[in-house]
Amino acid sequence: MADRTIERKYEEVFQWVCDYVDRQRQNNSGFTIQQLKKMLETEYVNQGNGWSGKSDIQETVSSATIAAYQHKIVEWQKETKQTEGL
Repeated sequence: MADRTIERKYEEVFQWVCDYVDRQRQNNSGFTIQQLKKMLETEYVNQGNGWSGKSDIQETVSSATIAAYQHKIVEWQKETKQTEGL
């Protein structure tokens, strides 16, 4: 039961973060891949700062956020390469 709750939380956060990045790209012309990479770096630091005392849910949120940022960076880089190849 607890494992499924953690899994659902991970999926929920991953999707929310991906959607957030997509909204930023659509609605904020100043949002760049460099900013997204900085957000990822910040999340790495935040994850490392709380190595003790974080709950399973907090660790899951952090892990899902990092994974989503990584996913969106790779996706963005692929789109950029495709556009440059035109």
